[in-house]
Amino acid sequence: MKTFASTHSRSQNNVREHSPIYDLAAYEKRQRKLKRKQIFKNILDTIVFFSACSIVFSLLFWGV
Repeated sequence: MKTFASTHSRSQNNVREHSPIYDLAAYEKRQRKLKRKQIFKNILDTIVFFSACSIVFSLLFWGV
């Protein structure tokens, strides 16, 4: 059994176990799909943010 200090040391945090990748092509395809989905989400969030900012500032300066 490991002690608390050895279990939570900084050098031990770099070691990560993972399941093996059996189908590399399918894994890379899924990663590209997830990356594309994240990019579209970031673009949508940016558009919504700037739209909200423009609406708020237009309402503030037009005095509506």
